[in-house]
Amino acid sequence: MSRLAWAAAALVATAFLVGLAFTGGRGGPGLEPFVPMGLLTTPVENVREIDVAAPRGHWHFVRTQDGWHATQGMTTAGFEARLESALRLLRNSGPDRVLSGAEVTRTSAAQFGLAPPWLRIIVSGPDASVFAISFGATNPMGLSHYAKLDGSSEIVLLPVFVAEEWERTGGTP
Repeated sequence: MSRLAWAAAALVATAFLVGLAFTGGRGGPGLEPFVPMGLLTTPVENVREIDVAAPRGHWHFVRTQDGWHATQGMTTAGFEARLESALRLLRNSGPDRVLSGAEVTRTSAAQFGLAPPWLRIIVSGPDASVFAISFGATNPMGLSHYAKLDGSSEIVLLPVFVAEEWERTGGTP
C-alpha cells in the first residue's frame, strides 16, 4: 500500500474519532431513560406507612413531615436511610424470574419458604393503597429470594440484596 493511501486512512480515522468526541458517540436506541422495573409501583416519596415482620422482630414505620419514625420495634441509628434504600430497591429492582401460577400449583408454598414467609413487608400509600409482599427462602444458588405478592398466584425471584436491605431496616447495619 502506498504512503498516500496510509496517510488518507489515518486522516479518515482521525476525523472519525474527532467526530465521535464532539458528538458524544452514537445515539439512538442504545440510550434509553431509566424505568423502574420493580414490583412496587407507588413512588417512594408517596409511601406513608411500612410494616416489616422479620425473624428478629416486628417494626412499624410512619412517614411524617420530619421523616420516618418507628412506632413499633427498636431501631438503630441510620434506619431512615436503610428504609429509603429498601423502598428504592423494591421499586427499581425487577424480578430475575417469574414463576407462573401453573408452575406454582404443582408444588407447595412451603417448598419456596413462603409458608410461613421469612420476611413480610406491607407498604401503604397516600390513598389507602396497600402493597404486600412475602419473602421466602433463597434459590439453590443463593442469588435470589422467592417472593409472593398478596393477591397473585405467581412467585417471583427477587435479587437477594432486596430482602437483605429490608431485614436491615430495623436491625443492625
